[in-house]
Amino acid sequence: MTGARLSHSRLTDVMAGQTVTAEQIKARGYTNLGLALLRENPAFAPSGNSQIGSQGSFGAGQTFGNLLNLGDQRTLTLIDGMRMVGATTPSIFATATGSQVDVGTIPVSLVKQVDTKIGGAGAAYGADAVAGVVNYILDDKFEGLDFNAQGQFTQKLDAPQEQIYLKYGRSFDHEKGHVVFDIEYRNAGGMTYRDRNDILGADAEAYRQPLAGSGSPYSYVFTSRQRFAQTSVNGIPLVYGTRNPTSGGKISGGIASATGSAFPLEFSDNGTALIPLTYEARTGSNNYVVGGNGISLRNYQQLFTPSDSLNLTTLGTYDITPRIHASWQGWYQRGSAESTTAQGYWSTSQFDEPLTLANFENDGAVNGPFALSTSNPYLTGAERTTIINALKAAGRDPSTFYMTRLNQDLDAGAFKTLNQMFRFQGGLNGDFDALHRNFQWKVVGQYSKYLNDTSEKMVDTRNLINALDAVVLADGTIGCRPGVINSTAVTESSTCAPLDPFGFDQMTPAAKQYVTADAVSKTRNDLRDIQAELSSSLFHLPAGDVRWDLGYEHRRESYDFDPGAFMRGELQPDGSYSRYGNFIPISGVNGAYQTHEAFGELDLPIVSPKMHIPAIYSLSAQANGRFTHNSASGNYWTYLFGGAWWPTQDFGFSGNYAKSVRNPSVNELYSPLGSSYESANDPCSQEFLNSGPNPATRRANCAKAGIPTNFESDIVSYTILGATGGNTRLKNESSKSYTGSLHLAPRFLSSFRMDASFNDVKINDEIQSLTVEDEMSACYDSPSYPNAYCSTFVRDPSTHQITYFEDGYTNIAQQHLQALTASVSYALPLRRVGLPNNAGDLLLNVNYIHYLKNQQTLLGVTYQEGGSTATPNDSFVANLNYVRGPFFAQWQTIWYGPSVYELNVADNIYQGNNRSAFAYFNTTLGYKITKNFDVNFNMNNVTDALPKHAGTVSLTRYYEALLGRSFLISIGAHF
Repeated sequence: MTGARLSHSRLTDVMAGQTVTAEQIKARGYTNLGLALLRENPAFAPSGNSQIGSQGSFGAGQTFGNLLNLGDQRTLTLIDGMRMVGATTPSIFATATGSQVDVGTIPVSLVKQVDTKIGGAGAAYGADAVAGVVNYILDDKFEGLDFNAQGQFTQKLDAPQEQIYLKYGRSFDHEKGHVVFDIEYRNAGGMTYRDRNDILGADAEAYRQPLAGSGSPYSYVFTSRQRFAQTSVNGIPLVYGTRNPTSGGKISGGIASATGSAFPLEFSDNGTALIPLTYEARTGSNNYVVGGNGISLRNYQQLFTPSDSLNLTTLGTYDITPRIHASWQGWYQRGSAESTTAQGYWSTSQFDEPLTLANFENDGAVNGPFALSTSNPYLTGAERTTIINALKAAGRDPSTFYMTRLNQDLDAGAFKTLNQMFRFQGGLNGDFDALHRNFQWKVVGQYSKYLNDTSEKMVDTRNLINALDAVVLADGTIGCRPGVINSTAVTESSTCAPLDPFGFDQMTPAAKQYVTADAVSKTRNDLRDIQAELSSSLFHLPAGDVRWDLGYEHRRESYDFDPGAFMRGELQPDGSYSRYGNFIPISGVNGAYQTHEAFGELDLPIVSPKMHIPAIYSLSAQANGRFTHNSASGNYWTYLFGGAWWPTQDFGFSGNYAKSVRNPSVNELYSPLGSSYESANDPCSQEFLNSGPNPATRRANCAKAGIPTNFESDIVSYTILGATGGNTRLKNESSKSYTGSLHLAPRFLSSFRMDASFNDVKINDEIQSLTVEDEMSACYDSPSYPNAYCSTFVRDPSTHQITYFEDGYTNIAQQHLQALTASVSYALPLRRVGLPNNAGDLLLNVNYIHYLKNQQTLLGVTYQEGGSTATPNDSFVANLNYVRGPFFAQWQTIWYGPSVYELNVADNIYQGNNRSAFAYFNTTLGYKITKNFDVNFNMNNVTDALPKHAGTVSLTRYYEALLGRSFLISIGAHF
């Protein structure tokens, strides 16, 4: 049984949890088990990465499980009770910070059921089960031949997904052995926000500062058709290299168009003319306008990740003798996923000083506006004249102008991840008699490896500077200025070719190849795990045997990340590295730790049903403990004490109190300090000054810092360069949890079952990857201002803008969660209500969660962590099935309770911050054509429901609704 080493019945189980069956996974057509749990079990929250939405660096397509919204690094993942190798890249720029398993690599077709147990599993399984444990149980006894093919698409004929599998199982050697072979292939097409333009893309309704002069009481209001005003993909010419094109609705660094002084000129798509960059209205932000022909940054966001995966798996068992048994597993998985869009490579005065060779070599400037000659041969005569006249009018050098540009045609930020996973597991188990007792024993070992290669095309800055310095050569052709010195990086071509930056995608393939490098990083993760255990009875009581289990586990985990030559940067004489391009120098990370663990469990039956004691149908107790020596984080104990009492066979109570631990990961321990770009909600910026857990404290502390109340912080709108890294002084996180459950199975209501639980989890010394926003909040929200966190960032003394920060991992937080969970199931043969015997059966299954509390405390200040659109405080999923002979139908209701867009903010920050409850419906119709063939038809989001203000809800949580009505068809053959 999941959650304990010894077997238990429903009467003696002390753990709270839920189960998702293979039948339900198949009925809904899930191809990713992480997303299946998110939909079927409301105790799961969106994780740090999944196939939905923007992808984390070095891990496109990875999917993690996030139980109780306590962080996916605090959910332990098991396969048949054994650990699986982590998939995360040990880098500060990676998808996640812990040792999370990519559950997207698990073959869906082999899963028999998925058991989830909340809290208290650390003593049974070791570290990381702070929120709980998820155990994927595989069907190693499958018999026969099973083939299934399915395809999915939306009513807009996009978002295609396919899955096909072939599974074969049989016994051999006179039923002594059994073997299962499975091959599974999955494929999913990608989508971006552009594919849902009115809901998520350029014309979607999203938050932005109110229109200039509107007098709105809110800091952010719903605004459609937002456009970024300070750059374009075609290029905006500037007369000042340190200014934005416009400021406050007037020309600042740009060139005014004839249309009006507020509209700067930009290059046309083909780069042969200068045209006005227009808009319809200004917002309160200097960076954003409404309408017009500017760019929408929302178009450069991923909606769903294109991916494919191939699984080859074999499972087997063999009875060597009647009392000695062997088992084995062999896995191979290969997949790819791609982040097809992002903002990519910026060239703007908001990020850097002008892009010149001197600024690059001396200051590391890579993201500033292009510095260009007015004699550039790619300029038309009319363009040249307009630019020179503007330079002269401003009293500037007429030989040089600047250009801000979002270089989507050079580096769009896309990357692709290729992964492979190997898993080999084998073991022996059996029993023997000695000392008048029967002993059971088991020895099992496992080796898993996860390989991850991520490739991305990146711009080499030195070569870009060379290519931008285009001149007319002696033979009349356009070329690079003679005498250029190439970058030491390996680009796709070492031959300098001139680059035309005017307009969109006007540069030649040769120019692109000269300025572009293939940046390839590699991750190698290994897990070795050996377990041995022995169990038997201690003595006999009237209620049954007192059972014990003792065991030993040795585990070694290693993580290695090689960023590759381009992302590591150019080695300098002092041993440091300088960047080649848009990425700051990234250091490699490698590390390993091993554990020696001893564990034990004791089960005490006190009263059993056969004893016929009034008011005590069954009474039992359980205790288990584990001592762990971790080579990186030291020695510690974990334990659990629990009991179960059933007054009658109709209802019962159970509960447990437990301590669990999470070890710091290799990433958190050993990542070196490196540069990091971050944006943040600055507490002292005017729109956030009246927010936080205590707005009066925040206002007072910002005033003490000399920051005016009308201050507008740049870091709110775009990223600032700082530094972040790991911390070798980290200690273990520890949690104390207790769970109390009520179980109902009344005899007068046959086939009804309910399990309702109160779950309380308190985490101490929680490891947080502090961001500059966290540090600023810890500084200005603290009653003891100034504190140590006020020294982790630097403000310019005159402008008050953030100019630098240092952040990283530390044991700083405490978290307290309380939640009610409930599972209800009921089966009703319709003959019970007077219908004919062949009328069929109704089956109802409901999973529900209500968060009573989810709070995190930093430096004595408490923040709410639950109640957003990603994690509403109330949600349920209800599956109503109807079965009659070969026909099957399911109606699924998914309901999310009231929520808010942003937690911990004042009421006047976001217009419509409070959101109403939302529900959508899915259905499945299945029919067995013959005993060997069946077909299923699914319709998701039957009513095409869409949440209000759809562009401002959690993408992962509301994905099916945002996608719109979709369909799935599957065909199966079974022999």
